[in-house]
Amino acid sequence: MSNHSGSYILNDVLRLLENRGFFEKLTPEEIEAFFLEIVKIGNNCDCNQGEILEEIGERMGICYSFLRVSESLEYGLCSSCSS
Repeated sequence: MSNHSGSYILNDVLRLLENRGFFEKLTPEEIEAFFLEIVKIGNNCDCNQGEILEEIGERMGICYSFLRVSESLEYGLCSSCSS
C-alpha cells in the first residue's frame, strides 16, 4: 500500500520550492541529486515516486522511473522507460 498523502505532500513542497526560484540556482546535476534525495525520503515512508514527481518532474526534466535528467520526457518518462 502506498502512502499517497505523503507523496503529494512532498510534491507540494517541491512545487513551493519551484515557485520560490530554488531550482534556478542549481545545475541539472544538482537538481537530479536533489530530486533523488527527496524520492529516497519518500521511499522510506512508502511514498510513490510518480506521485512525488507528478508534473514537476517533467518540468525539471527528471524521469520519474529512472530518476535521471532526460532531454525529452513523455508523461514523465524518458524514452528508455516509456518503451
